Amino acid sequence: MVTRRNALILGLAGPLLAACGGGGSDGPRDGEDVIRTPIPSDDWPTGTPESQSISAASVNAMMASADKLPALRSMLVVRNGVLVAERYFNDAHASDLQHVRSATKTVSSLLIGQAIEDGKIRSVSATLRELLPAELAKVPNSVAGDITLRQVLQMRSGLRFDDAASWDILFTSPNLARVALGLPVTGRNAWNYDSATSHLPSLILATAYGEANALDVATRKLFAPLGIKEVAWSHDASGATHGSFGLQIRSRDMAKIGWMALDSGRWQGRSIISPDWLAESMTDHASVGTHGAMVKMGYGYLWWSGNLSGHRFWTAWGHGGQFILLVPGLKMVVITTSDWKVSSTSGYNNALAAAGIIAEFLATLAPL
Repeated sequence: MVTRRNALILGLAGPLLAACGGGGSDGPRDGEDVIRTPIPSDDWPTGTPESQSISAASVNAMMASADKLPALRSMLVVRNGVLVAERYFNDAHASDLQHVRSATKTVSSLLIGQAIEDGKIRSVSATLRELLPAELAKVPNSVAGDITLRQVLQMRSGLRFDDAASWDILFTSPNLARVALGLPVTGRNAWNYDSATSHLPSLILATAYGEANALDVATRKLFAPLGIKEVAWSHDASGATHGSFGLQIRSRDMAKIGWMALDSGRWQGRSIISPDWLAESMTDHASVGTHGAMVKMGYGYLWWSGNLSGHRFWTAWGHGGQFILLVPGLKMVVITTSDWKVSSTSGYNNALAAAGIIAEFLATLAPL
């Protein structure tokens, strides 16, 4: 049975290349807070599925199944760095900045890796006392000082925040970092999905670089090098970028992040993220069970992992059906976005439905 807590923490999911998407509306869809932007004409090399050893029939079957999901907004496939399939559904467009929800956490993990490589953070062994001394001083009864960055990234901090019971706090707190630092500690090193504590990497990044917020860091260190020109990222009343949710980005730009991560941290020949960090951050530190077609699932540094149709994958996963899914054995990235303004249970079920469609598609492919 899907509990409300599981649904909250896990709620992610014609022509083959349809850049302008479906629907006839000139404006963004009502209720989903998307932002419509210009579409660069040169931001992805494109090709036919057959050019990358994929049958058009298998792609067409996947898109036909996807078209039956009312919540789905986009589905893209990249193989060998070539965009071979792209479809938008239910009045979504390639230009939409779509909320990726908790997939934001994985972006925060990538940025932490850059900060360590830059020498701004000494290692994942650094404690919150070292990383956030000013914020901790403002929470005099905090017991979080000895918690390490590694524990925060692994969701093993021991700080007990119940996402299901306290969901509204994430969106309404004027200073989410102080909420996290003021939490009680119980069961340290036990895995517990916690969207309050996983907000802290954003403040750690801003502090480490001496920037106003994590969005400034991300723009300079990640988005600009990837050629990502349009993003939005929410913040709390203190000005701190929400580290665990709130990023809005185009599906094509999600694919850039995914392909860069799959290609050992490189983008167009330039190293963006250390391959050593990617390997470390994608190493499982917890077993998190089976969710629909996704089996043998694990959790690394704000990355999910598992198996789909016998293929090992890693993914960023956001409420409602947002995936940046990497399949290294196939040299493939699959992107989905979905309506995120849905109930916990609906969001979880939408994600499982999208993952099931991806699994059926991957079952038709052989490793390269």
